[in-house]
Amino acid sequence: MRGRNWLVRRVERRLEPELGQLRYVASSRRIFWKALIPCLVVGFVFGTIAEFVSPIRSAREAGHFNDPVLFVTASVLTGLLLWGMTFLGSFRKLLVFDRGMVAKYSQKQTQVLFPWSDIAPGSLKALTTADGSDPDRRLVARQKVSLGAGGRNALVFQARETFWVFASDEDPRPLVMAVQESLRQAGMADAVRATSGALPAVVLTRRTALD
Repeated sequence: MRGRNWLVRRVERRLEPELGQLRYVASSRRIFWKALIPCLVVGFVFGTIAEFVSPIRSAREAGHFNDPVLFVTASVLTGLLLWGMTFLGSFRKLLVFDRGMVAKYSQKQTQVLFPWSDIAPGSLKALTTADGSDPDRRLVARQKVSLGAGGRNALVFQARETFWVFASDEDPRPLVMAVQESLRQAGMADAVRATSGALPAVVLTRRTALD
């Protein structure tokens, strides 16, 4: 199964008694390239501060910045380390099981579980935009939570009085079909009928209220 890495397999083993078999893995990724240059600048700022904070051990030694190669290398590595920290929000997945969906599962305390009974079936909808921008930015609701890293397509649904949005560059059709198949296998015929309008994806051209 595509996207079924070691972390997904670990979650699958833990949740299988409660949610059944894993049916589909939807992926969302977004590399924050625009943050690279600012992070490198901050790295050089930290490197400069370190040069002045580090004491000169002897009057015979050269002054500050006496090793330009080390200064540049340390500053660049610091900047890349800071940029690498943005990867924590760059890769997201939404897991579809027999009896529900799971998101934010990298840590048990942040895991969000959606049993099918908690999701309002009629609220499930695929979205996209004509200009390729993130649909999540055009959705307005009193309570809305983003589950994806971003993309030109999105799946939105309501659960526990909150709208949840999973934005991705992937085609939302396989995700919707996996949800419908899981609902069908769970014997929830009414829910399957309620989600029949989830496709085709609605094209958003302006800010849209979900409530």
